[in-house]
Amino acid sequence: MTKKLTIIHTTPATIVSIPKQINEIYKDYFEIVNLMDDSLLNEIKEKGELTKSVMQRFMQYALIAQNNQSDAILLACSSIGVCGNIARSFLSIPLFKIDEPMAEKAVNLGNRILVLGTVKSTMKPTVDLIQSKANPDQHIESIFIDGVFALHETDIDQHDQKIAEVVKAHQDEFDVFVLAQASMAGALRFLDHMDHVLTSLPLGLYQLKSVLKDEVK
Repeated sequence: MTKKLTIIHTTPATIVSIPKQINEIYKDYFEIVNLMDDSLLNEIKEKGELTKSVMQRFMQYALIAQNNQSDAILLACSSIGVCGNIARSFLSIPLFKIDEPMAEKAVNLGNRILVLGTVKSTMKPTVDLIQSKANPDQHIESIFIDGVFALHETDIDQHDQKIAEVVKAHQDEFDVFVLAQASMAGALRFLDHMDHVLTSLPLGLYQLKSVLKDEVK
């Protein structure tokens, strides 16, 4: 029996890639509903912080997902992860954050962790998430790769290559590299044999198996 999954997106960059990978992993087990509002991310960029307005709109989308009889919600944006935490307190269906498994794996792989991002608003939430799971001996740094995010729509090869170049430039300084956004996952194709480079895709999708219970062994 299929399960209904609502994915909440804040950029068109994930609206194709995430459902495609879910279908590849789980075949026809999920009926996917996509909710996309890029004004959420745009407002955070403009204001420089997560605003009450963004939080309120996200909560409305979460309730829409619950009211459309979804079995679960997947939050596809790291910048508004805090909203997911709040929504969990009043939802009666599970909400999965796409970056949580990545953060948990990062702190298990090494003590020197570098977070890379191409959207400024993602940097602090990702670092905070990893820090919440880290021990006092672990060291976390971050680098914002300026001017790369726009290339995702115009030149995906250059977008992915530029991210990979930053990883390679620091490969001797860190044990683990975390690519903060799902849209950065394509950089892995230029980073062969670097198992310590983590992305939320497809890692953040495997947690959805718990929704299927007996359907997927």
